[in-house]
Amino acid sequence: MNAFILSLRDQKFGGAVTSGHLYRVGAPRDESWDDRLPDFTLRTRGQRLTVFLHGFNNSLAEGREKLVRFIGWLEQKGSTDLMLAVLWPGDSWAGMSRFTSWAGAASYPSESRDADDSADNLLTWIVLNVDESARVAFVGHSLGCRVVMRAAQRMVREVKVKKPILDRICLMAAAIDNDSLGKEGLTSYRDAALKADRLAVLASEQDRVLQLAYPAGDVAQSWWPFSGERSVWALGRYGPEDCPPDVLAKIESRMADPGRDIGHSDYLPVYPTPSPPENQTRAESEQFVFEFLSRHPNPDWPAERPKPKP
Repeated sequence: MNAFILSLRDQKFGGAVTSGHLYRVGAPRDESWDDRLPDFTLRTRGQRLTVFLHGFNNSLAEGREKLVRFIGWLEQKGSTDLMLAVLWPGDSWAGMSRFTSWAGAASYPSESRDADDSADNLLTWIVLNVDESARVAFVGHSLGCRVVMRAAQRMVREVKVKKPILDRICLMAAAIDNDSLGKEGLTSYRDAALKADRLAVLASEQDRVLQLAYPAGDVAQSWWPFSGERSVWALGRYGPEDCPPDVLAKIESRMADPGRDIGHSDYLPVYPTPSPPENQTRAESEQFVFEFLSRHPNPDWPAERPKPKP
């Protein structure tokens, strides 16, 4: 497997955001590569590095399992990218039942700070360890999309030294505001959306987590001191809104068929049991991600709402 892991964690559950430790994916255990960072940089030269982020409320083991399995499915489909699974501590409530709506809403402000800190440390690591001739693509799920978009936004706006090229971005069940791709502000990502080669949004109106937890959590976050947050709706449930034409021209926005009942956890493999059917997520998101990253002109998302007949 042509895959690495960047852990921004210092504990198996919760904990602080670290500067990052690199591992090569292996069996029965992953191999530390912190002493071989120059070799990793050399591997990225002239290549595309695809960076994967899991979402909220995943322990270290759960996040690793989901991302590494998803990467394996992409390789089975023919992907040859160098892959980097990023593990970040968005699970301070990991002892609670799996992402109940009230737990998600209550912990959203603190987890968003961890997401922002993770984005900042991820960006620093990429600038230091990825060759400037490389292209960097991002695939994020849930609150991991906030990590993705903040890192991409800061990469575009603030990094003045030599840096890799921003390639494609895919956001699945994104726990970010649905107008954040088109507006200016502390938690808006218009510059990244415009600079990316292309940006994809996979959303579902049947996402109960984003329906219940996100608005309540966003209200709490908007009251957090100096957060700059607005209280609106989640991109991963409603799709992009209030985007100017130049931003919309960059976005591949897809909405799930209501009959498929695609929920928040259906975009990545369920841990530890494979999602039925085996080697496929319930949302069949791996098919879209593979085709989108492969630059197919019309990426197929089997779970998408059928197109209206002319």
